[in-house]
Amino acid sequence: MGRPSRAKAVVTRNTSARPADPAGPHLPADRFVSRELSWLHFNRRVLEEAQDASVPLLERAKFLAIVGSNLDEFTMVRLAELLDLSKGGNERAAQDLPAVRRAQRALVDDQYACWGGSVAPALEKQGFRIVPAANWAAADRETLRIYYRDQLEPILTPLAVDPARPFPLVTNRGICVAVTLVAEGDLPTALETRRNAVVAVPSGNRLVALVSEPGTFALQEDIVLMFLDHLFPGYRVIERCLFRPTRDGSIEIDEQDAPDLLTEIEQELSSRDHGTVVRLEVEAGVGGELQAWLVERLKLDAADCIPIPGPLDLTFLFGVQGKLPGRTDLLAPPLEQVVNPPDEAWEDPWATIREGDVMLHHPYESFNRVVELVQKAAADPQVLAIKQTLYRTSGDSPIVRALMLAARAGKQVTVLMELKARFDEAANIRWARALEEAGAHVIYGLVGYKVHAKLTLIIRRDEDGIRRYCHLGTGNYNEKTARLYTDLSLLTANEAVGRDVAALFNVITGYALPPEYERLAVAPTTLRSQCVAWIRREADHARAGKPAHIIAKFNALVDEAMADELYAAGQAGVDIQLIVRGMCILRPGVPGLSDHIRVTSVVGRFLEHSRIYCFHNAGNPVYAISSADWMSRNLDRRVEHLVRIEDPALTKRLQVILDASLADNIQSRDIQPDGTSRRRQPAKGEKARPCQVLLAAEAKAGSARAKRTSTGLRFKPRRKGG
Repeated sequence: MGRPSRAKAVVTRNTSARPADPAGPHLPADRFVSRELSWLHFNRRVLEEAQDASVPLLERAKFLAIVGSNLDEFTMVRLAELLDLSKGGNERAAQDLPAVRRAQRALVDDQYACWGGSVAPALEKQGFRIVPAANWAAADRETLRIYYRDQLEPILTPLAVDPARPFPLVTNRGICVAVTLVAEGDLPTALETRRNAVVAVPSGNRLVALVSEPGTFALQEDIVLMFLDHLFPGYRVIERCLFRPTRDGSIEIDEQDAPDLLTEIEQELSSRDHGTVVRLEVEAGVGGELQAWLVERLKLDAADCIPIPGPLDLTFLFGVQGKLPGRTDLLAPPLEQVVNPPDEAWEDPWATIREGDVMLHHPYESFNRVVELVQKAAADPQVLAIKQTLYRTSGDSPIVRALMLAARAGKQVTVLMELKARFDEAANIRWARALEEAGAHVIYGLVGYKVHAKLTLIIRRDEDGIRRYCHLGTGNYNEKTARLYTDLSLLTANEAVGRDVAALFNVITGYALPPEYERLAVAPTTLRSQCVAWIRREADHARAGKPAHIIAKFNALVDEAMADELYAAGQAGVDIQLIVRGMCILRPGVPGLSDHIRVTSVVGRFLEHSRIYCFHNAGNPVYAISSADWMSRNLDRRVEHLVRIEDPALTKRLQVILDASLADNIQSRDIQPDGTSRRRQPAKGEKARPCQVLLAAEAKAGSARAKRTSTGLRFKPRRKGG
């Protein structure tokens, strides 16, 4: 079939272009928190979960690993961009950089203090211990020497560094050893005879079991560090240290001139491992001269070299659970996911969705119903076409496989596979090719935009005519992350929504002017302006003496124009409550600036990912769910959707979710004016209100009610135009 196509969307009628500045008093220049510092404040909230002794031990270890993984991504994306802007003369970036470096260093110090002072000793009591080389028993030393000789040495390559052999291209985030050598017989103090070399530690399982005691392990890099002398016959190693470089993770593509975006991205992906080094982690306490040599060779500032007082890269802690099999007592209790709609109603999902909109709250309600809907559509002879956007999927996605089956069965299958999903580009390229080979029509991007909307459109020939069935979500079509992220799914046969989704797909896949949407707002054309209009209407209500209230839950607020709209609305008297998991540049609770604005952040067992918007509207509230945060990239440079929820039962449930999040006094933090946070705790005698626990119970109770009322349902087609 030829290459999948790359659409050139028509987005010229951009009614979402930033509206005029909000009416209101002058706003001070220092009204925003640095987005990088705000991100580090969020990661500190994640670290608090690892520091909390009431959290099950293996969950604490997992949170430490998450902190490490988050810091890697922060370095590759945010710090890399900040460094680039600073070097390019951007004054704000240059001013922020020292504080960001200090905050990053402090976070790493606290992460390793938690590991060494709390989590590691607790794991040791439970039967898991990492033994440093100095403490290996004689039997361990001998078996590790043999392991090194047979398993590691054959694949190690010593890489000399001298005028003829430049510093090697070491792998991004790979652990390496740097050594200083002198020839046998030379004095270590003779600087002119010193040589330097680098050895990359093989990737893979870092934990090697020791024979002397069950539950004890050596780190693979410690084994290489101990025995690598054999790689340099005729030389002595006089200094050695472990290091780990992190590179700029961005890829640069000229989409307008690229003849083939898929091939262009494939070529650029390899450059990610060749990017500029922006952070150097080194083993603390050893190799001082080697550290200075590494900083010089990698062209870094000394401030970007971070000594690590423990094992480099704590993401290996994701695997600790496998080393303590059967220890469910060290884990959070398993979540009893609710399967909704119930089986008897799901025998005919089309009738169930026609009867009324269905909203699922993941992970409390299983994502399998969404997967099954696509699978049923693929197998249903009455289904004529399936259209879907895919941003991040799992490695063995049942949804993608269902789409492939549908295409092979002769259905019209159209998939927008977003190749520019950062760090998932390679996986998406593989899926795009597999879908194309199955006969699906694959669109692999829009020039200048990422498609981040979460949409499925199923066209089915029902008994009374052709009908559109839609899924609109706040999270990705990934059944694995759907067990860990809180998200919302809307299943609907509403004709207005169906028309909007169909029109949006026409914009994405062909040449079509954006329509006047009925129930959707879409970035980059109408989503920003719609949200601004709702905010300003609340301000008008407040000035007229009417009740005015905004509640918004999302992942990040970093768009300055939206923050200014909220400042102005708050100064008009609107009560504003924001539930922001991650970055938030707005300063809440500042006298004269944001007295009426409160910001909370919930960090717990599940990653809060749903986007919910509620505007009081003088007693006639507007509720919506969305794929978009209030970030400039979401509002201006991505295709996103927001859908209004009008069913009273569903809006009531959205309000329950918002209320539970706002009332949480266990997992919630109040964001302070400087961007830091203060964790809530129940007052004496106050009942604990952990929102994730309460919302799991709410989903279970709702399912029980649905089962009691599901028998004898009579399904009727939804009223036309409803």
